[in-house]
Amino acid sequence: MKDIKEIISENLISLRKQHELTQNELAEKLNYSDNMVSRWERGEITPSVETLQKISEFYDIPLTTLFREHKETLSIEDEVNNSILNLKKFSIILLLVATLWVIIASAFFIALSVYHKNIWQIFILGVPLSCAIMLLFNGTWNKYIYRFVVTSVLIWSALAFLYLQFLKYNLFFIFLIGIPAEFALVIWAFIKPKTKR
Repeated sequence: MKDIKEIISENLISLRKQHELTQNELAEKLNYSDNMVSRWERGEITPSVETLQKISEFYDIPLTTLFREHKETLSIEDEVNNSILNLKKFSIILLLVATLWVIIASAFFIALSVYHKNIWQIFILGVPLSCAIMLLFNGTWNKYIYRFVVTSVLIWSALAFLYLQFLKYNLFFIFLIGIPAEFALVIWAFIKPKTKR
């Protein structure tokens, strides 16, 4: 039978990989250095009970799961619990985005019917705001492609909104800001996954 230190280190590796996180990303989320996470996973040191509690809360699993020996991955029950949790988080994101669009539509119709102003640009503003909500609560995805696409849509829709606000000045060059931003995003998207250990 394996010793507890080895079991904990294997479970930490398994959980991190299941959530598609790099050691650096996990370290950032837990406020530790990636070197410390690496030492935990190599079994050089064992996290304190407080840290293990923090890890179990982060993964939304019972603390005892970290002490149990698993054959390949964590139990099916844990995977089902993680799937249910991810579904709940995704549902909250959808609810927040839907609420945002209800507010936008209401503001548009109030402005049109009460103040006789056509503020159709508010619908354009809704796109980057929706993307911002998705990025803010993106803990459910942990997929680079989703973050890449949502961030890209956020950049270009925000620039489109700004352009429409100053349409009379024909500030088309404002879209030039998006080129280096998109270039940086592409570089980040290709570099970031390679840091996985």
